Amino acid sequence: MTGQSPPVRPVRRLRRWATDPLVPVLLLTAGAMLAAVSGHVLTWAMVGGLAGYTLSGSV
Repeated sequence: MTGQSPPVRPVRRLRRWATDPLVPVLLLTAGAMLAAVSGHVLTWAMVGGLAGYTLSGSV
């Protein structure tokens, strides 16, 4: 054994990409686009959830 550690370059690249401020922006943009496309489904899901919460006597 020579006592040398393996190179860590690929990990640094991955860490730099994962912590880049652009990554959360892209994820939030993709989520907003997906929510906009399925807005009617999300609206009825929220209305149904609120109606169930109200009818259960939790209010």
